[in-house]
Amino acid sequence: MACASLVGLFLAQSTPTAWAFESVPATVTPVAIYLPMVSTEPMPLAERMGFGLTSAALGIYTDVASLGAGWYLDWQVRSAPERPNNMAYVQMIRVHQKLACDAWYHGDRNECPYATPLDYVYMPDQATIEAAAQANPGALWFIGNEMDRVDWRYCLEWEGTHCKTVGHNGQDEILPETYAVAYHDLYHMLKAADPTARVAIGGVIQPTPLRLEYLTKIWDSYQTTYTATMPVDVWNVHNFIIQEKASEWGAEIPPSIDATIGEYVNEPSTHIDLVIFKQQIRAFRQWMKDRGEQAKPLVVSEYGILYHNGTMGLPSNQASHVQNFMIATFDYFYNTKDCTLGLSSDGCRLVQQWNWYSLDDTWGSFNPYSRLYDPTTLQMTATGERFQRYIAAASRRSK
Repeated sequence: MACASLVGLFLAQSTPTAWAFESVPATVTPVAIYLPMVSTEPMPLAERMGFGLTSAALGIYTDVASLGAGWYLDWQVRSAPERPNNMAYVQMIRVHQKLACDAWYHGDRNECPYATPLDYVYMPDQATIEAAAQANPGALWFIGNEMDRVDWRYCLEWEGTHCKTVGHNGQDEILPETYAVAYHDLYHMLKAADPTARVAIGGVIQPTPLRLEYLTKIWDSYQTTYTATMPVDVWNVHNFIIQEKASEWGAEIPPSIDATIGEYVNEPSTHIDLVIFKQQIRAFRQWMKDRGEQAKPLVVSEYGILYHNGTMGLPSNQASHVQNFMIATFDYFYNTKDCTLGLSSDGCRLVQQWNWYSLDDTWGSFNPYSRLYDPTTLQMTATGERFQRYIAAASRRSK
């Protein structure tokens, strides 16, 4: 399941303005190195770049290997994932706060409160996780996805202007202290099945102050509960720019955080603001450094443009603003180096790998120009062609 933080929101579509220029890294050394990095040689660009698959299978896009991406995820656990062109697959265990009504998702905490004592649920089951870990030694695993996003309600069936049937959906809502326990248990489950597994936290929607506060509660809870530092092999974050307001569309307020409002409220144009985008990455790297985690790799496992063009005040019939934003983020991730914050074994880069949302977005609720492939025609889009050209150009320059 992809980032569905805006599901149920109907956004007006509009168009782009071109404000960035396509470019490629000056040098890319073709040496295969997998996280965690132990060499001073840089990871090839293609291995750094990935995408999120929302369709049930990757193989329906018969030429997907021609994109040149090095990895992908589909928010699931698979023992035998598709690997065109030897593409890496990242595993994801889903978690959630256990609810008293026994539902997985429920957007009304009065009707369906947290179960007591506090506990968590996860999927798939232990046997499936262990089998996948053993079948894919050394794989990267994410524990959870957007645990900071509270569940939401939506209308499943309308009767005139009245909502006849209410539906519930969500991501991986979980209290920080409960997530610390879930992470501990699942981390050790994975390491027992495959000692070479690389384990990362689930990505929060964006590294804003409210969400860094949420992560700090997880970090502190783990230390308090287990009298040990939380063992994280690879750090992981999403980097959207979405409004934070209680009981409103968007990122909402993380569970256990005492606030009703956060960043970017009623400011849809910030969704594509590169200055904010870069500030958030630095904020997360600073958070890592403050906890002695600077020497760990950082993966941005989900980001992109969700809002439709019209919502951002842009014309509705152009793709260039999405494509230019995408290329500018690729440049930023690969070329930005800062030895006061970044990973020294990767030339002091702030980010080691990143994942564009999305390959195909079968939800249909988000900006259609963000897709690399059209899920109806199964053909590569113009945005996909820009993605493809970027990697191909860098590969040529490295020879």
